[in-house]
Amino acid sequence: MKKPVLVAALGVLLLAGCATPEKDVAYESINDFAAAYEDGMGDGTECDRTENEIDDYGWIQTTCGGETILMMFTSDDKREEIRRKNPLESGERWVDGPNWAINDSQYEAEKAQAVLGGEMLD
Repeated sequence: MKKPVLVAALGVLLLAGCATPEKDVAYESINDFAAAYEDGMGDGTECDRTENEIDDYGWIQTTCGGETILMMFTSDDKREEIRRKNPLESGERWVDGPNWAINDSQYEAEKAQAVLGGEMLD
């Protein structure tokens, strides 16, 4: 009798660890955004964490897996300023969310957009 209960409990714990993040969420911090990205991508990608504050410059960024750039903004004006200063390279895409953006290769951006929401931009 104990074995089925243990198996059921283990199954619940495993499912709880595999929760996908909500789509189109405005994140409180870049570290929260990074954690949602890691959970959503589910491929073992790790993001850098930072102690920097978004209010210092009106935006903040971190990297994931060495190539993916996650950014957050305090305003749409700051988002547009940063986008103008950092044009996309060939094969890259933006994924824009409520207060965040992702800069990544097309296929990785499509995967991120599918799990985190946002709008795909060229």
